[in-house]
Amino acid sequence: MVIALLPTLIATSCQGEDDIEAIFNGKTWYITGGCINGTNISGNDLKSLYTNDNSYFITFASATFGGALVAGSNIGGTWKANGKDHSIYLNFQQAENVAMSALSNNIYNVLKNAQHYSGDVNVLKIMQDNYNFIRLSAKKTTNGF
Repeated sequence: MVIALLPTLIATSCQGEDDIEAIFNGKTWYITGGCINGTNISGNDLKSLYTNDNSYFITFASATFGGALVAGSNIGGTWKANGKDHSIYLNFQQAENVAMSALSNNIYNVLKNAQHYSGDVNVLKIMQDNYNFIRLSAKKTTNGF
């Protein structure tokens, strides 16, 4: 009887692991909102995310990421994520002009200190903690989620 349950236990234990390749590799994520120090990013700040097509996005490749926060900024470095415990680590090797606005500086700090992620291939949340996180979407949208 124990042997009969073994395939069920193995299948159940594997279902909790995210497909990191599908979620991150080759994907561009657009920042659609978040929370800074327990306060949601305001409507006016959300509108500012989309004043320029070349801003507020992150693109992930197999071990690297790149993107821009505000127009004229560049971010990049290496990343790793664990689909089992949903941990994420972004090692910034480039962070040019990220403090051009308070919003971009806050988003940079959350990403730099990120510890966990949640989501799937359509929506993603990168979290420093429960009070500081960034929401992202696989599609650029002006109305968040």
